[in-house]
Amino acid sequence: MLLTKSFFNPALLRSDLRRCWPLFAGYTFLWFLILPLRMWNDVPADLQAAHPDVARRVALEIIGNATTAAIWIHLIFGIVLAMALFSYLSSARGTYGMHSFPASRGCQFRTHVLSCVGCVAVSNVLICLLSAQSGGTHWGASLSWLVFSLVTFLLFFSLGVFCCMLCGWLPAMAVAYGAVNCVVIFCRILADAMCSTFYPSYNDTAFSMGRDHIVVWLTPVLRLHQNLYEVYNNGSGPLLSAGTWKSLLVYGIAALVLLAASALLYRIRRSEASGDTLAFRPLRPVVRWVVGLLGGLGLGLVLAAMLSCTKNTPALLACIVTLGLACMIVTQMLIVRTPRVFGKLWPELLALCAVLLALTLCIKADLFGFERRIPQTDQVESVVVYQRAIYGSKARITDPEEIDAIVQAHRYLVDCAAKENLGSDWLGKNTISITYHLKNGGTLSRQYQLRNEDRTAVRAMLESETFRRSLVLDEVNVNADALRHGYITNFAKERRRELTAQECRLLYQTLLEDIAHMNMLDRDLYDYQDPCLDIMLEDDEKTVSARLNPQCTRTLALLQEWGLIGSPGEAFGATDKEDAEDTIAYSGGIHSIAIG
Repeated sequence: MLLTKSFFNPALLRSDLRRCWPLFAGYTFLWFLILPLRMWNDVPADLQAAHPDVARRVALEIIGNATTAAIWIHLIFGIVLAMALFSYLSSARGTYGMHSFPASRGCQFRTHVLSCVGCVAVSNVLICLLSAQSGGTHWGASLSWLVFSLVTFLLFFSLGVFCCMLCGWLPAMAVAYGAVNCVVIFCRILADAMCSTFYPSYNDTAFSMGRDHIVVWLTPVLRLHQNLYEVYNNGSGPLLSAGTWKSLLVYGIAALVLLAASALLYRIRRSEASGDTLAFRPLRPVVRWVVGLLGGLGLGLVLAAMLSCTKNTPALLACIVTLGLACMIVTQMLIVRTPRVFGKLWPELLALCAVLLALTLCIKADLFGFERRIPQTDQVESVVVYQRAIYGSKARITDPEEIDAIVQAHRYLVDCAAKENLGSDWLGKNTISITYHLKNGGTLSRQYQLRNEDRTAVRAMLESETFRRSLVLDEVNVNADALRHGYITNFAKERRRELTAQECRLLYQTLLEDIAHMNMLDRDLYDYQDPCLDIMLEDDEKTVSARLNPQCTRTLALLQEWGLIGSPGEAFGATDKEDAEDTIAYSGGIHSIAIG
């Protein structure tokens, strides 16, 4: 039959609408429940008349929640609608029948895409108009939701269509769609798990990457969620941030590219591939190896963790190789739809064993430099240094000189860990964590044991002003003149004293004197302390807590003068009188402190 050339085919368009109208109706009804119905119920006319600011804020909050929901709704409907429209590709009879239709493959492809995208666009515009009937909606926010919804649907639908072109079996289409959406972030999580297994100092997570990291860009759900953290609903501006609009632009272009690639694949796809797991034979070895490598490493780590043998390298390698071989064999069985796969597959199985062993040993030897990575000073925006033995002692450092001192100390700790080949038992309670917040939005976190011989080498970091204060104060930047109120509680004696503004300022100045005179190389300073005193100082904006240590001699003398403790040792739970007196060794004498 002679094929006609046209942009789309009206008969095929009507057929798509007849077959898929329940999905389009369900999609529209779901959005009706999420947006217009909630808007009518939560933003009634009487609320708008009595409290317009409250009504506006509630309306923006509803639209913000709907914007977040759009990611997951379109993630699901994108593949469902794509599979519904191209389901005939999984049946040889359906494929031959469609390809005998008097329309070119390009015309068929465009008709299917237009029928879906057009119906969704009409549904979204209708929902936007209905939700605006409440009168409390910010039109900029409503239109932002409309654009966000259309672009995210186009992205996930085009990704679903692309997977339908690659596969000829409906279950395979769904699996491929899920894999494409999460394979990159899974690789990052797997790399972090491997590094955490082999490197005691490694402290990063999969979510420590910057927003512009390639892994985040290749995981649209993660990228869009990170963008929506910048959404604010106080009515002072647009709902979406500049970063969100940038993501929508990039993903919109990516969706058009995927649709163009899908159209090209549809033109060259063989009709005989209908019903096959993969429609293109060159994809078979790629899928086998990707599943074999990722499945072997990921499931191997899980099995080794269940058997408690992650620290036993031979046992870990055995788990990884065994699971990798199983994944490749099962994958090949699903691809060819038969269990008879060993005849031609055994050379690849041997090669997979060698690659898994080599890759695991390379990561263990840190040939890729994960453990030794140290950022340059000019790449760092701030650093958080955390002494784990002291509760709440987090120092956020922004001064370039102090950051440079931390970077130099980090280099020493990395070299020390590498030279002495310290294992997992190296990490004890006296652990210091260094977390860099980089200018590109990412973080890098490591943790090391602060041993006696290390303190002199990292003295510049320990004696920095911010780190000093963090060992005693949870807020290192406080204006003493702004302190207005406070209290001190002695849990051991169930005694509490309210502090006046003058007493707060005196206590804070005394704490600063103790901080300035602390011996930062003293080992006891970094041991766990459990004082019985709860010290809180308040100004007009925040509350500052102080945690005493045995070197806070001036502060302890002041508290003893105020009658909160009988001796310095009582601040740390000493009960025997002699022990209490010997607990604190005053150095340099203590001046008489009184309230003026």
